[in-house]
Amino acid sequence: MKRIIDVTGIIEEGMWNYEEPFPKINIRPLPPVPWVKGPVYGEIFEGLHSQTGTYLETPAHYFGNNNPCTYLLIDVPIDKLIDVPCVVLDMGIWDMDPKIGHRGMTVRDIENCPNASEIKEGDAILFSTGWGQYWKHPDYLTYSPFITREAMSWFISKKPFIFGGDIARWENMENPEGFFPAFYNANILMLGPMVNLEDVKAPRCRLTVMPLKVPRTSCAPSRTVIIVD
Repeated sequence: MKRIIDVTGIIEEGMWNYEEPFPKINIRPLPPVPWVKGPVYGEIFEGLHSQTGTYLETPAHYFGNNNPCTYLLIDVPIDKLIDVPCVVLDMGIWDMDPKIGHRGMTVRDIENCPNASEIKEGDAILFSTGWGQYWKHPDYLTYSPFITREAMSWFISKKPFIFGGDIARWENMENPEGFFPAFYNANILMLGPMVNLEDVKAPRCRLTVMPLKVPRTSCAPSRTVIIVD
């Protein structure tokens, strides 16, 4: 029996958000429309930006939108983002502990996942730490886990088409691992952060990502689902 798991984080006031100059989301009612007879109802999404919530990103985020060696999100064919073969690596539930602070994801964490050996070249690789439970927590970014340089090298070596997980801050901001040049040079699409990845209980599954159709950007919010057969 097919199961569809929505792994998209909700966009609403109070959710996590990158620090300034990124604006915060504010959803407010549409004021009365003078050129329409009778009431109409709608909302204005203030503060929506290219990295609001769950988003898909191309290497142009790092190299620049006008770099001839890369491409924008609108250039990714939509058929390439539907039913992508996928492996979700369940690393358990990583609780927020201010006394410990950041936890770095290691190669051991990855290889302890029973389905790590299921990964094939061209797959989507997603990792689950249960961090989606803190989507609206004020310290969502402050104490976020990060990916160690060795772990990122492991992921890159698998040559995924899409790579992502349920944390928004992959880098250790206090003592950077410095893996982003290698990641973006590998021409991998970045996806995240997500929620509910811990609900995927299958060695392999399928991923569908539907980004907003917006020109002149390397990334955009995306409705994202996992399909388990």
